[in-house]
Amino acid sequence: MRWFKVAGIAVGLLIAFLIVGGVIGFVLHVVEYLVIAALVVGAVAVAIKVARSGKQVSGKKAEREVRDHDHNKPLPRADVEPVSPQYQPQPPRQNSHDIDEELARLKREMGS
Repeated sequence: MRWFKVAGIAVGLLIAFLIVGGVIGFVLHVVEYLVIAALVVGAVAVAIKVARSGKQVSGKKAEREVRDHDHNKPLPRADVEPVSPQYQPQPPRQNSHDIDEELARLKREMGS
């Protein structure tokens, strides 16, 4: 009878091991499927976002390059006014008397 109890315990442990292993395997497979599903959903979301932004994804390098036809022309500077090659006469300057009158008028209007 003693060997019968030992064999029963061994068979019980084997069955418990198989059940626990099956449950753990099932959980791992479910997690794998969830990870795959998340990757697919993420890829679809990125594809939709790229499609809505109007950008075209291309594998060709030449299409991705920005071509500038005027690359030899210097860039305009913001701190310098463009000068034409011809001489442009300066506008006539005001008389210093007119400037003094204008300055006095501005001071009166500002209340100084």
